[in-house]
Amino acid sequence: MMKNVFWKKILVWLILVLFFGGEPAMAAWQTLTGSEVFIREGEVIAGDLWIMGNGVKIAGEIKGDLLIFADELDLSGRVDGDVLGVTGRTLISGEVVGNFRGLSAFTQIEGVVAGNFSAAGTQLVLGPQSEVGSLLSWYTTTRLLGEITGPALAKGNIFNLNGKIGGDLQVGAKQINIGENTEITGDFTYPVGVNPVVMPGAKIGGERRTTVLKTAPALTGMQGIWFLGSLLMGLVWLLLFPRRWSELLSTRISWHRIIGFGLGSFFLLPVMSIIAILTMVGLPLGIGLFLLFLILMAFGELPVYLLAGRWFCGLFHKKGRLHPVFLFLIGGFVFTFLKLIPVIGFYLALGGRILGNGLLLAYLFWREKPGKAMPLQA
Repeated sequence: MMKNVFWKKILVWLILVLFFGGEPAMAAWQTLTGSEVFIREGEVIAGDLWIMGNGVKIAGEIKGDLLIFADELDLSGRVDGDVLGVTGRTLISGEVVGNFRGLSAFTQIEGVVAGNFSAAGTQLVLGPQSEVGSLLSWYTTTRLLGEITGPALAKGNIFNLNGKIGGDLQVGAKQINIGENTEITGDFTYPVGVNPVVMPGAKIGGERRTTVLKTAPALTGMQGIWFLGSLLMGLVWLLLFPRRWSELLSTRISWHRIIGFGLGSFFLLPVMSIIAILTMVGLPLGIGLFLLFLILMAFGELPVYLLAGRWFCGLFHKKGRLHPVFLFLIGGFVFTFLKLIPVIGFYLALGGRILGNGLLLAYLFWREKPGKAMPLQA
C-alpha cells in the first residue's frame, strides 16, 4: 500500500512541476488520503489541497488549487483555484473558478468551469446548464449541450453540439452533428472529407471552413516502427529478467532523487560526455556517457509503460493479479495514445521521459539495496 502511494506521489509531483512550475512548494500543500474522501457542505479548506483516494466527494469549498488522483470525483461545491488530476470518472455540478486540466475516462459537467477545460478520455458530456470558459479536449465521444463562452477545439471520433460557442469552433472528428439550438459566434472548422450534419435553426456567425490534417507518412511510419521495436525490447527484457523489473519498481529511493536522476540525464550526461571527449584523456569515459545517454533516450520510457498499464488496469480491474506482460503492452499503447493529446501530451511525454530515465539510472547506479520485490499487479 505504501509503495502504491509512493508512485502516486511521484506522478502528482511531476504534474505539479510541469503545469504549475513547481509552486507552491509541496510542503505548503494540505493532503487528504483514504478510500473515501468527503468534504461536507459548509466545510471550508483554506489553501491548496492534494487528494488521493478511490471515491472523492467535494460539497464544501476549497480556497486554492486542487490536485487529485482518484477513481471517482464528485464536485458539487466550489474550488477557487485550478483543478488538476487523473480520475476514472468526473462529475462537476459545482463551480471551478480557475482551469480544469487532467485525464478522466468519463467526464460530465453540469456546473461551471470558469477558465479553460483541457482534458482527455473516452466520453465528455456538457449538460444544458453547464458553462465553460474555453475548451481543449480529446475524447472519443463528445456531447456539448451547454455554453462555452470562448473558443473550442475538440478532437475524437464523434462530436455532437447543441449548445453555444462564444468563439471559433474547430473539430477533428469523423462524425459531426450540429443541433438546431446551436449558436457559434466565430468560424466553424472541420476536416476535409467530413460532411457535418447541420440541423435547420443552427446559427453560425463566422465562416465554415475545412482543414487538411497535415501528416508526415515517412516520419509516422518510422515512429510506429520505433514504438513496436521498443515494445519488443521491453518484452524481451521483462521475460528474461522479471525479478529485475520488480526490483526496479520497488527500489526504496526518495522521489526527489529519482526526479533528479531523470533531469540530470537530459542536461548533465550530454554535457559531461562532450567535456570528457574534448579533454581526450577521458575519451573512453565520454563515449560511455554518450552511449548511456542514447540508451536512456531510446528505452527510458519502458518502465513508464509498466506503470501506466498498472494504473489503467487498476481503474477497471480491482481484484486478482494480471501478468506483467499484459500490463506492459496495455501501458505502452495507453501512454502512447495520451502523448498524442495536444498540449497535455507534450507534458506527459516529458514527464514520462524524466520519470523513466530516473528509474533506470537509480536502479543502475544507486548503491542502496532495493526493497523487497513488489508483485507486479494492477
